[in-house]
Formats: sequence, C-alpha cells, structure tokens
Amino acid sequence: MDFMEKITELRANKRALSEQANALVNGGDLAGLDAITAQMEGINKDIQSLERSLEASRAGAEPVGGYDGLLHDGKSGGEPKDGARPFQSLGEQLQAIVAVAKSHTADKRLIQVNNAVLGANEGTGADGGFALQEDFAGTIIESAVQHSELLNRLDRYTCSSPANSMRWVSADETDVSASVFGGVQMYWAAEGATVAASKPQLKEMKMDLEKMMGIAYATDEMLTDASFMTGFFGTAFALAAERLLVSGVIAGDGEGKPKGFLQSKALITVDAEPGQASASFLGANAIKMQARAMPRNRERLVWLMHPDAEELLPYLSIQNGEAAKFLWNPEGGLGNFDTQRVLNKPVLFDDSCSALGAVGDINLIDPFQYILLTKGTARQDWSVHVEFLTDQNCFRMVYRCNGAPKTDSTLTIKNSKKVRSPFITLAARGGSGDAEG
Repeated sequence: MDFMEKITELRANKRALSEQANALVNGGDLAGLDAITAQMEGINKDIQSLERSLEASRAGAEPVGGYDGLLHDGKSGGEPKDGARPFQSLGEQLQAIVAVAKSHTADKRLIQVNNAVLGANEGTGADGGFALQEDFAGTIIESAVQHSELLNRLDRYTCSSPANSMRWVSADETDVSASVFGGVQMYWAAEGATVAASKPQLKEMKMDLEKMMGIAYATDEMLTDASFMTGFFGTAFALAAERLLVSGVIAGDGEGKPKGFLQSKALITVDAEPGQASASFLGANAIKMQARAMPRNRERLVWLMHPDAEELLPYLSIQNGEAAKFLWNPEGGLGNFDTQRVLNKPVLFDDSCSALGAVGDINLIDPFQYILLTKGTARQDWSVHVEFLTDQNCFRMVYRCNGAPKTDSTLTIKNSKKVRSPFITLAARGGSGDAEG
C-alpha cells in the first residue's frame, strides 16, 4: 500500500467515525463522544505525518505534469502544490479528463487517482471512465446530504471503496409489550429463584448499492475556466443528487432505487375526519397521527409535507371550550415562517410528497429509522460526440447509493390496541380514507 492509498483509507475511516459522532449527538448519547473524538484526532495526526512523508519522498523526483504540461499550482517546473491531492480542484480534474480524448494520453494524476480509489493498474477502468478524486466525490455527495434537512437526519453510512453492499442484523419484532428485540425479557425474581430464559429474534438485512447517474453539458469556453467548472459542476451535481435521493427516500419503489418510507409495510395511514374536505389538514389529524408514533425518541419526529400544505398550518387548531388552541408555532414568532413547528415538531417541506389531499402529502416520521447508504467515490465519464454540432462536451457522473426503512412492520405496545410505527401518513381526504393500520 502506497502513501496515497493509506491516506485515502484513513480519510474514509475518519468519515465513518464522524458519522458515528453525529449519530450519538442526534440521539443525545454523549458518553462515547470523547473516545470517537480522540480517534479522529489520532487519524488527523496520521494523515499529516503521511502527507509530510509523501512530500519528502517526492523531493527531487520527476515532476507530475498535467495534460498541458502544467503542475498543480498552475506553473511549469517545480514540485506539485500538494502531494496528497493530485488535483487541486474539481474543474482541474475535469479539464484533464477532457484532454484524454483530445490527446489520447492520460494525465498521470488521473491514473494515480484511479489506482488509489479503485485499485486499478493503468487506463480508465472497466467502465471507460475515471474515478473522481476521493475528496471531490465525497464533497459532492456530502454536500447533497448536508444541504437537505431530511437527508441530514437519516441514519447514514458510507461504504468503503471495495464494498458494494452493506449487511446488518435487525431485531425481528412486531410486539414490544413484554419483550424487546424480538424476545429479550427481564423479570422480577425472588431471592434464589430462577427465571425463564429469553433470547432475541434477529434477522440479517442486506442492502446493495444502486447506481445514480447525472448528465451535464459544457462548452469548450467553459472548460477553459477551472474555477468556474469547480463551482458549477460541484453545485449542480450536488443539487441534482439531493433531489433524486430525497425523492427515493420518500416514495421510491426499491427497484433499482431506494425504497421510500411510503412503500414500507410499517407505514400507518390515519383516517381523515368524517366529512373532511379535500386538500385540508385539521388539528384532529395532527393529534391522531402523533398518537400512532412510538412513545420513545419522539424528539426525533419531524413533519414532512408537500409545500402546498404550508398555507394550512397557521389555521391548525383544536377547540378548547369556546377558545381555539393553535398547534402551529413558527420559531421567532409570526415574522419568521422559515422554521415552523406543529405540536412542537419541526416541519419540513418537499415536493416529492404526494399532491395535497392525496395519501402521502402529510407525514409524521422518525428519519433516524431510515438507513441511507452511500459510497464516497464517483465515476466520471466524458464524451465529445453527444453534442458535437453545438460545440458542447457531455459529462456523466455516476454515484452508488441506496436506502431503505429499518423496519418493515408495525409495533404493538403494552395495554394498547393501537399499532405504532416510525412512519405515519394521513389518508386521502374528500372521500373514504384508508383504515388505520
């Protein structure tokens, strides 16, 4: 394993630890945070040490030139600006990829990135494209997640470079009234008495990575400006990835794409009120929906609605004698509608939810009960032939990712006939609603 491969591996380990830290913070469990922080600090020191060693090993060595003979700092001659990052920007790597087709000679840095990320030897790999530099690919997909209020709340995992799937063990349970994890049970025992043995019912889950592809065009004039391409393509692919991922998380059918929570067998559909008008949302709906959530971890619950429902929220109330009690609360008062709450739970809006009045337009969910699996690397292909007559070049970005609800069944608690779930939706209004699950 060379310096670059080890640095790439350490960065992947650091990202995994960062995800664990985020999960602890989101869950309010700070007990193990110091240990994870110490591990990340140790990895930072190891990366810095490897980068210094890599720089020292390259001193006096043959310079690594770009496709036009330029080095990483944009000047001919001398050493690369940063040995740990063959390309200094996304735009710079895209320019090098385009140059391959024109000169039929691959920039040495492209081969270096391919070797580090994919373990390849030479050339462009089986797909005929180049792998994006690890930090560029990771930044694009991470930007897609971080900028989404929904994706950022999911239970997220990142596959290592060689992996194409994830396996985990899940509790096989539908009734938590007497036991947890499908069979683990505690008893009050008299001194010297024995209790019945109990064991969990577990099932193995597997999730394969699916392929998400994006296409973008660039003119020859655009390709001359590496800074412009870095901002434009980085933002464009991150935004497109976010929209596609969110759509899959909400309503995906699981066929070659994530399985949305609206497709889960754990989804509970709460009836509309008798005679309720279509395209309406009532205080009674909100209260009955929250009553179907699990009693624990309610601080993680969020409302996820179609944007058309926003204008209904200021009128959301229940009658208390002759007075109305409003359930809607914008943080910062009436002058701040950007952050809104219903029953003190945050409200997120996304047009991937069903149209207003249809089942799936207003949902109450625990996002942490959904797993999002991504792979930090991306494949980048280029074609000069697609838009030859308009003097445009076509870039194709390929990501590997997937997602699914953690549970596929509703749960029964003690002393209750109502089943509960982390995923609740409101039935269609203006007609006969679906029965409660």
